[in-house]
Amino acid sequence: MEQQHTALRNLLAGELPLDRVGPHLRQAARRALRSGEAERLRLVTQVVVGELLRRGDLLRVAVEQPAGSESVRGPICLLKGTNRVVDLSALGGDYATFNFPSELRPLHDTTQITAPAEKSPYSLSDFAGMLGAMEDAQDLEIGAPQSGEKSVILAGVLRLLRKFTPQFRLFIMLDENESIHEGADGIFQVPTEAHGDSWISLREEGHSVWIPSPGELPAHILKQTAEEEDGTFEVTSGVAVPLWSPTSDGTAAGQRQEGGLVFVVTRDDWGREPLLRLADRLARFVTRRWQHQQEVNQRIHTDSLTGVFNRAFFDSQFTLELERARRSEVPLTLVIADLDHFKRVNDELGHQLGDRALQLVARRLQEELRRIDHICRIGGEEFALILPDTGQEAAQEVLGRLLDAAFSEEVVHENRVIDLSVTFSYGAVTFPAAGSDAFELYRKADAMLYLSKDLGRNQCHFWNSLGEHVRILPSSPKSRFPPGAVWRCSVVVTGRWCGLSATC
Repeated sequence: MEQQHTALRNLLAGELPLDRVGPHLRQAARRALRSGEAERLRLVTQVVVGELLRRGDLLRVAVEQPAGSESVRGPICLLKGTNRVVDLSALGGDYATFNFPSELRPLHDTTQITAPAEKSPYSLSDFAGMLGAMEDAQDLEIGAPQSGEKSVILAGVLRLLRKFTPQFRLFIMLDENESIHEGADGIFQVPTEAHGDSWISLREEGHSVWIPSPGELPAHILKQTAEEEDGTFEVTSGVAVPLWSPTSDGTAAGQRQEGGLVFVVTRDDWGREPLLRLADRLARFVTRRWQHQQEVNQRIHTDSLTGVFNRAFFDSQFTLELERARRSEVPLTLVIADLDHFKRVNDELGHQLGDRALQLVARRLQEELRRIDHICRIGGEEFALILPDTGQEAAQEVLGRLLDAAFSEEVVHENRVIDLSVTFSYGAVTFPAAGSDAFELYRKADAMLYLSKDLGRNQCHFWNSLGEHVRILPSSPKSRFPPGAVWRCSVVVTGRWCGLSATC
């Protein structure tokens, strides 16, 4: 035993190249050497060796034994880039299996995986698990409009984690005011009226909870685990830890906002502290992946100049919102808006002030519309507004407010103060009155936009099936042209509405 203890100290003190591992392992090695504890030395040594093997800095070699020799040398490795060999016999059988201590063991269960001593300490199952992790990470939705929604992101991260935590069941509870996308498996809510006197109503924000009895778990979790196909997962205990919302401004830990609760439930007796530590690590992983996916989606869907959504987002989101409106049987309004005489702004004041004008109108549109409304820049000076759950009467009020809004600000240009002021022309249609096809609604709204521009700009027209289009002007009540004096559109379809004539 003393000989093995000395061999382990020699491995950590000089034979193993600690400069090729991370600082956390170097510190662990120094602490183990200072403590002198045999078990600690063994555990730290096996982790360092495992890391060096993973990095390819230790290479397994075969050593020929002299004929008739009774001594058999243990595992021998060659230090990459040198002629030094390292004898790992002090690790004994641990060299073959590498049973990592629980604090360092991967999240997926490898307790049943063993490898013969003459082979690599990593089995094919380990590599299959790593490949599975990479494949599942690539499968997380990025780019589709709904992939930026909170519940969709979190459900995707849970799907990824479930592959490597078969001994647990993972769930996330969101506030009842959050919207949960259909098919977001593992994401649930508990209405306030259902809290009762449970710990959910008593827990303070930021606090973790140990749940020793399954009866204290939310009903959603008990129902989901009971409905599993094999029916063998009987929950015995669990924990709930805070899920912190992503921040990109360096917010201090004490000022973070709680975005939900992560539940980790198990059928085995893991104990309170180990389960809380594991759940906390899982929650941190979820937050980091959540932030990463948010940032990626924002870069894909955001117009870099104005900060509103771009054309790619509009093309997908409008179809999605139309389908939602159709299934929920609620109205939806589409507005196409175009800046009036924008070319004149660029020609007379320069493109720098033209960009400033675009940023100004995007900011003002965001101030005037709801959070659930979508503002998209779909062309140079052309914007599209998607107004969910908005009928024509409500949309007319919105457009009246936009026409009265001041799209102007004072800017300094070439040492003089300029009142940068622009106006919009609008065309609008409402589902289902104007049709149910996305392309049909878009071209009708586009035709109404051209009608507004043809009649003098700085106004809006709503499409009407009879051709009696509703006209809205700034600071004036909405009006409908009387029969006999109706502006009608004649359309030539060549991929978009391109012909316009007026008769009175």
